[in-house]
Amino acid sequence: MTSIGIFDVVEGVYEGELKVDHRESTQRINHFDEKIETYVMKNETSPSGYTNFRIINDEVYNQTVRVKGETVDQVIRKEVHEAYFKNNPTDNVGHLITLCRKDDSEKVRLKFEELYDLKFQRHQFDILNIIREATDVRSAKFDVSIETVSGVTMRGTGVHNTQYYASMISSGELKAVIVSFDMPEQSVTFRISVDGSILLYNQLSDYQVLDLVRDLLNISMA
Repeated sequence: MTSIGIFDVVEGVYEGELKVDHRESTQRINHFDEKIETYVMKNETSPSGYTNFRIINDEVYNQTVRVKGETVDQVIRKEVHEAYFKNNPTDNVGHLITLCRKDDSEKVRLKFEELYDLKFQRHQFDILNIIREATDVRSAKFDVSIETVSGVTMRGTGVHNTQYYASMISSGELKAVIVSFDMPEQSVTFRISVDGSILLYNQLSDYQVLDLVRDLLNISMA
């Protein structure tokens, strides 16, 4: 499975191409001064115009472990995250695409904002448009307020063609769906939320993921 985050630039314009970056700071960890480093490495540009960035970051976690017979309360993990950025001021959506867990995608977003003086927000999808283009809807999640019930999830095949789904659309707020979707190379299945989070259940190359994101953005804005 692949987690995909999609962010739009909402403030700031970066002139030219984003540059590689290396920053370091000193932090007191386990009674020692430790060097905390962040690298932003720039790689190839895809045919669709997105440039790959690899973010290598020292992350400090509060965790009690034993190291060489001594108990310590903090550890430093070197984390690596993949992202794609397209610096095109004429497009107002989909500037930053992350290929990592949702929590980690927020770290990537914050790092890009810190380094390049930009502000991002998650892209808000029009899921109904995506449902209309899907070949099947296998699950639908609604936020509702019915007595003590706050959420309802429907599962099956063709759930969007049921009377119960129509009833839920009128009484609840659709938050996420699992759909099947035809790409030129293959059919894919993914979960998509209104907040710009996608969980892809198929194995695709990074460039195929970018093509899928492009198609979904075009559908959502249609």
